[in-house]
Amino acid sequence: MAENTNKYETLKAWADIVIERWENKISDLDVISTGELLRSFRAHLTVDSKGNVEKIRFAYAYYGRFVELGAGKGVKAGMESNRKKKPWYTKVFFGQVNQLARIMSEKYGQQTAIGVVENIKVVF
Repeated sequence: MAENTNKYETLKAWADIVIERWENKISDLDVISTGELLRSFRAHLTVDSKGNVEKIRFAYAYYGRFVELGAGKGVKAGMESNRKKKPWYTKVFFGQVNQLARIMSEKYGQQTAIGVVENIKVVF
């Protein structure tokens, strides 16, 4: 992915990977009952007038956050429950954010190096 210089394509691919990892984690934790949560995942990239990605938004069924926290129907905040946390979201997401930071730093580094080389060629 790092060789691709198109930032939109890189960010779209990253968002797709995040969703894929969430789906895998949900399957690993056996969160699946109806499959509604798995089918609900979406990623939307907001692009400015110059084609630069300004924001990546993820959407999924709201009850998925309660599954993450071990809460849900019939369990109020602070109540003891036999429900177990099923951390499908947080660790995966922040791990992938770190990967995105690494990928984008490589991409910007490559573009900067290309710009320097092109400017040096013009001078000489």
